[in-house]
Amino acid sequence: EPLFLMADTAIVGHLGTAQLAGLGVASALLMTAVSVFVFLAYATTAAVARRVGAGDLQSAIRQGMDGIWLALLLGAAVVAVALPTAPHLVDLFGASDAATPYAITYLRISVLGIPAMLVVLAATGVLRGLQDTRTPLYVAIAGFVANGALNAGLVYGADLGIAGSAWGTVIAQCGMAAVYLVVVLRGARKHGASL
Repeated sequence: EPLFLMADTAIVGHLGTAQLAGLGVASALLMTAVSVFVFLAYATTAAVARRVGAGDLQSAIRQGMDGIWLALLLGAAVVAVALPTAPHLVDLFGASDAATPYAITYLRISVLGIPAMLVVLAATGVLRGLQDTRTPLYVAIAGFVANGALNAGLVYGADLGIAGSAWGTVIAQCGMAAVYLVVVLRGARKHGASL
């Protein structure tokens, strides 16, 4: 998430001061939301690793799937709360009148990627617990590159402004989550683990 926001900042910074200020407010809110749920990565890693250490891969993957389901539920709750309250959340951060509409736009679109980002956290924990650290690295690099390309294309190519930056990030996050889900589901099928 921090790397995505750095790329967004670099691209949105060329649009203007108000847009950049709006991104700053929205990104602070998004980083707070994601940071609150970082336990998904650490708890899932520990739960999965404990089962792997006991020699029970089927149960390890089942524990990981529990973490992914929890991530989806928490993400849906965040979206349900943040979409209607976005203007109030932005006001709490004291955004200027010029930056407020950009912050609300970015926040409302970007919050749609929170469930995917939480799935990424939980699935990263699953793979780390299974002693696979390469896949998370490759997915993170691919996601960062895709985010940058999508943002540039949507902000400048499609002329969507700050909304294009937010949509690029959401698409990249969903792509990362999809890759992780494919990897974890493949492991679940291989070891006969329940979803």
